[in-house]
Amino acid sequence: MARENSANKKVTVNLDYLMPDTSFVYPLYSEDGEKLLEEREILTSFRIKSIRERYGNKIYYSLPDDESGIIPEYLAAKALGKTKEVFDEMNYLDKLSPEAYKKSAELIDEILEHLSSTELKAIRLLKDVKNFDDYLYYHSINVGMLTALLVKKRRKYSAGEIKHVVLGAYLCDLGKIKLEKSLLSKPGKLSSDELVKIKLHPQLGYNILKDLDDIDPIVLQTILFHHERYDDEGYYGLPYESLPSSPKIVSICDTYDALTSPRPYRQAYSTSEALKLIVNLIDQKFERSMVGDFLNSMASLLNNSQTFYKKGDFCILNTNELALISNIGAKDVLKPGVIVFARYQKEGEKLSMKFYQHPIEVDLMNDINRYLNNLIVNKKVVDAVREKLVDRRMLLDYLYVPIDENFGQ
Repeated sequence: MARENSANKKVTVNLDYLMPDTSFVYPLYSEDGEKLLEEREILTSFRIKSIRERYGNKIYYSLPDDESGIIPEYLAAKALGKTKEVFDEMNYLDKLSPEAYKKSAELIDEILEHLSSTELKAIRLLKDVKNFDDYLYYHSINVGMLTALLVKKRRKYSAGEIKHVVLGAYLCDLGKIKLEKSLLSKPGKLSSDELVKIKLHPQLGYNILKDLDDIDPIVLQTILFHHERYDDEGYYGLPYESLPSSPKIVSICDTYDALTSPRPYRQAYSTSEALKLIVNLIDQKFERSMVGDFLNSMASLLNNSQTFYKKGDFCILNTNELALISNIGAKDVLKPGVIVFARYQKEGEKLSMKFYQHPIEVDLMNDINRYLNNLIVNKKVVDAVREKLVDRRMLLDYLYVPIDENFGQ
């Protein structure tokens, strides 16, 4: 087989993240330069399996040096102007704090200045999203802005990787334009058939973009896998640990914006409510470290410099102990100071508690055996725990910190 020109730029493709019956506009090569597939040759399931068995998971395509794909300055300026118009619209919706809005806008400016011609074609697809559904369009913009802030703050990505992750975030719901619009606005519970259709949207979005020349694999991976879960119960049931980080980041931003947006079947959650619910999805939908990055980087920006939980809130630890938050986690928001006062046992919907004779003060930053598992947000449970503590005259100084009586309603 032919060998690739060593002067060309090699772009890695991981076979684990390719769907059968896809193709590339360039030939594909093994790590040592052996040509495996011609341009636009279909990658069948059998072909993917045979390549993996012989060459491993990583193959490459070769990008000619003269195809840098950088767009002319006047086009970049035009795209930038359009995006700023979108940001101006978003500013009126009060979805981000002024500081978060400013930082996100600055970062998106940087990204847009380095869009390739292919990436410009991709971002223009947002016009199709807007024509299809206003909510979906603004949701997509929000997710892109949140992702831009988070990937920058994580300090784990190159400028090129940031650009590709953010582009994938903007387009993560692109596939929904191929669905019946009534599915997206249905006020009641979706039927099993409707749910199957909804779960097609990552694949549909991937299909729209995959044939664009030189579209980066990070963009495609972000779109295809943003509904996978930490407990492996996502749309495709893929093992979470084997997935790249970009769809995991977008998944959190996607969930946050969805929670804080009004939907036909529920009112919007407040920022603090949404952040608490995200905490309660740790080890189910999200991994702890990823949520920690999101909260420590973003929570104060999103919640106007305020913490989303407060002293006097109740939480559950991994040890099945009930605790009251006594101090906000200064270095890590998931590791506050707590006072442990009971161990609980859940039997069906009933919660029984065995109270300690002497509450235990614990700094979760230093306790290697305990960690925050859940913030109690159910008002009935909060009221029941408060009542029992008052009856026992325990922790009264903390119990009279005002609690938002409307939370969760």
